[in-house]
Amino acid sequence: MEPCWEYKWAVWDESKLRFVPTPIWLTDEEARGDWYAYDMCVYRLEHTKRDRMHTAGPAVDPPAADLPWHRERRMRAERCRYGLPPFVTPLDDELRRIWNRHPREELGRLALEVQCGRYAISELEAIAGESYWHMQKEYASVEDALKFLGRIRRRLMQELQRIGPIKWERR
Repeated sequence: MEPCWEYKWAVWDESKLRFVPTPIWLTDEEARGDWYAYDMCVYRLEHTKRDRMHTAGPAVDPPAADLPWHRERRMRAERCRYGLPPFVTPLDDELRRIWNRHPREELGRLALEVQCGRYAISELEAIAGESYWHMQKEYASVEDALKFLGRIRRRLMQELQRIGPIKWERR
């Protein structure tokens, strides 16, 4: 079996004005797909090279203990998505606090919906990761790929039916 080389990458950080190493290992193809400015602001760190097929370690490093999470959450909140105003994403502890204060009111229901969405995203990521791992094997076929895509699509359709139609105006 051919090795599948993966690397950690260095990405240009505008706030620090320097290249910062990523906590994740990616192959060249994955890096090209993830960063639109691949050639300009990203390079791989050769000393982190490892074979994905023979690595028992995780694909993502644990977060640094000294990472200022409050600042990081605020920075992520500034990135506006889907035409929504910027907001700070509630962490698990905050959702639990909301649920404990308002278990049967609308706020409690919203907290449950957020947590349910997080579980669904986690499940979809696990299905996608399993399918990606399986498709890297030399005996994988197009039928296998269609089977895994079908699993992901069915799970997405279940979630969309559960939440109902999504209506909003893009701004």
